[in-house]
Amino acid sequence: MSSIVVKSRSKSLKSDSYDSISSIDQLLKQISKNNNRINPNRIRITNEFNNLIKTDKELIESKEINVKDLGPQIGWRTVYIIEYLGPIIIHYLAYNYLFDQPIKTKLIYQLNLIHYFKREIENIFVHKFSNSTMPLFNLFKNSGHYWALGGSLIAIYGDILNIDIPNYDPTKYTEILTYIWVISEFFNAITHIQLRLLGDKSIRKGLPKQAPKGGFFEIFTAPNYTFEIYGWITIFLLRPNITTLIFLIVGATQMFFWVQKKNKIYGQKKSFLIPFIF
Repeated sequence: MSSIVVKSRSKSLKSDSYDSISSIDQLLKQISKNNNRINPNRIRITNEFNNLIKTDKELIESKEINVKDLGPQIGWRTVYIIEYLGPIIIHYLAYNYLFDQPIKTKLIYQLNLIHYFKREIENIFVHKFSNSTMPLFNLFKNSGHYWALGGSLIAIYGDILNIDIPNYDPTKYTEILTYIWVISEFFNAITHIQLRLLGDKSIRKGLPKQAPKGGFFEIFTAPNYTFEIYGWITIFLLRPNITTLIFLIVGATQMFFWVQKKNKIYGQKKSFLIPFIF
């Protein structure tokens, strides 16, 4: 156990000292108790160098720490449910009530709904989050991408934003592209399940976070990102459209930076999209 001096970086929290502290949870409960029962999830703990304290060992070794109130929080799972519910509602309304070409775009509509329903199922039953909450503002930031790009823009089922690719007729490749989409979604889901199982195993054994191994992880840094992008490339090829292309580019760019960050953390150089090349 250790005595720790707490310096506040927020007006809503008091600077104080705490004795006989042995864990982060214990300290958070004490800080919450002394600050009008503030939600512990709002409290960020850093050391004197402003680095986030993640383990009990790091906390005990720090005689002086900083705390900051992150503001109103919302559950990670709740955020993702709202994120993916938006495109489901928007695509349903757009397809059934706003545009008068339902037969021509029926497949795209169905694939979009299946994708987001799959996301919701994974969010509820598969994903496990390292933090229970995030700042409330993130709800609007994260939802904007899916509600605006993945929902409102891609759900424009008319021809006005379609792209005419010379010598390319999507209808000739509908069957094979649909098969590729199904395979991509399947392996994306399998990867998410694998990540959950690996995470649970690490927690049971008390192991630190490690680079995932096995299956497509031997080739790609994040196969879930890889197959996610494959799926959206397929959607674009089934119906070349400027809004789908924008959504694809924005999403793929963000995932690329996430992959580079993971490679740096794990000290590896695995592929992003093309095996052994890129």
